[in-house]
Amino acid sequence: MRTIIKLFICYLFIVFQFLPIDVTFANEWGLEKQNMEHDKCDSIILHYNGEVWNTVYHGFNMWLNDIFGFDDNNIFAIGKHGTILHYNGKSWEGQKSRITSKLTQIWGKSRNNIYIVGDHGTILHHDSIEWRSLEHYVVNWLSGIWGFRDDCIFVVGSLGKILYYDGKAWKEQNSGTTNWLYGVWGNGEDDVYVVGDYGTVLHYNGKKWEKSVQITNKRFMSVWGTDPNNVFIVGADGIILHYDGTKWSNHASNTTNWLRVIWGVDKNNIISVGDNGTILYYDGAKWMKHKSVTNYLLVGIWGNRKDNIYVVGYNPESHH
Repeated sequence: MRTIIKLFICYLFIVFQFLPIDVTFANEWGLEKQNMEHDKCDSIILHYNGEVWNTVYHGFNMWLNDIFGFDDNNIFAIGKHGTILHYNGKSWEGQKSRITSKLTQIWGKSRNNIYIVGDHGTILHHDSIEWRSLEHYVVNWLSGIWGFRDDCIFVVGSLGKILYYDGKAWKEQNSGTTNWLYGVWGNGEDDVYVVGDYGTVLHYNGKKWEKSVQITNKRFMSVWGTDPNNVFIVGADGIILHYDGTKWSNHASNTTNWLRVIWGVDKNNIISVGDNGTILYYDGAKWMKHKSVTNYLLVGIWGNRKDNIYVVGYNPESHH
C-alpha cells in the first residue's frame, strides 16, 4: 500500500512539473493576453516624452505607415486596408475611409482640411465631417504629400508622378523623371524639394522642376528642413544629406539601417527613424542614437513639441 501511495505521489509530482503554472499565474495578472497581443500585432505607435520612448498602441492587420496631428487631442494615423485611426487625447479609434487601398501619407493645413494619399491613385479628403475619395484620373501609387496652403499642395508617387492642387483641381506637373518619388517638402510654394529612387533630388522654383546634382544612386525616402539654408534628406543604408543653401554634404548617421523619414521641431531637435527600430536624434551638431523599444520598421513621425513626439511603424515580417 505504501508503495502504491509513493508511486501515486511521484506521478503527481511529474505531472505538476509539466502543468502550465506560469501561464495560469500570467492569466491571473492579465499578462498572458498582453504577450499574445504583442506577438500578433503588426503595427505600433511610439511616444517620446522628452526622455524615453514608450509603446502607446498595438495595431492588428493595419500596417501603419504615417502619422499627423494638430494638437495633443487631435492626431491621425493611417495604414494598409484603408486604415485611419484618430486619437482624441484618451484613446485611438478607427474612422471609416470606405476604401481598402494602402494609405501611405497624410497632411493637413487645418483640422477641417486634411488629405491622405495612397496606392492606386488614392486621394482622400476630410472636411471635419467625413472622409471622401477625390475623383481624378491618376492611377499611380502615391507616396508623399506636402502643402504650403490649402490651395498649394504637392503629391508625388511612382513613375515620377507629381500632382499639384491649386484649390480647384489636381494638375500633373512635369517632373522630368520616371523614377519613383517618395518624399516632398518645401519652404514655400516656390521652394519645394522632392526625393526618390537612384539619388533623385528635384527642386521646384515656382515655375518648373529641376534636377539637383546627383550625389549617389541610393534611394532617398524623405526630405525635411527648417529654412532654405537647412534642408535634410535621408534614405538607404543610413544616408543623411544636408543642404546649407549652397551645397549638399554628408552627415554621419553611424548606422547602415535604412532611414525612412525625417522630421523636426526646430533646427536643434530633429528625428529620423527607420529599419530595425532605428531612432536618430539631431541636436544641431551631431546625430545620436536613441534607445528604441522595438525592432519594427519605423516609417512615420509627427509631434508638436520636443517632449511630445509620435512614431508609427510595423513588423516587416507580418507585412508580407
